[in-house]
Amino acid sequence: EEEEEEEEMNDEEKNTANQPKLLKQKEKLTKSKRNKQKRHKALLTQLQHQKRLKSFHHQLAEVRKHAKDVQRAELLRLRRQTELSRLRDEKKQEPLGKNIWNQLAEKDPIRAPALPVALTEELEEHRGGTLRTVAPKGSLVTDRLESMAARNLIWKKKAEKDGKF
Repeated sequence: EEEEEEEEMNDEEKNTANQPKLLKQKEKLTKSKRNKQKRHKALLTQLQHQKRLKSFHHQLAEVRKHAKDVQRAELLRLRRQTELSRLRDEKKQEPLGKNIWNQLAEKDPIRAPALPVALTEELEEHRGGTLRTVAPKGSLVTDRLESMAARNLIWKKKAEKDGKF
């Protein structure tokens, strides 16, 4: 295979050696051909310029679109931030220790203590059914501890571990 390639190369060299090397001189173009080439070249540059201008306008439109998107996102973030700050302020305005039983029920509805309220049958059993005569339900100690914990006066972490509250 290598021998065949060498032979082909030698044949080509011989053929080129036999032919005189003629350098093709640059022909002088007629005035009309030169003008035609100039017009063609000007048309190409104009088309390239228009293409660049079109891509520039497209990029400009994209920039405006992205700017609007950023502005919308910023406005949405600002609204969320003001809403959160408003909710935080409302929560700070609410006095501590208010609605203790409801808060406990929201945190853990299974372990939430029942409200210490007497039933209607219990009212009727005790001397005529007035609220003054009914024995109080619940524990004063646990109620006070819950109230103090809700007002951040004590820390009830140990009591929560024991499962008392």
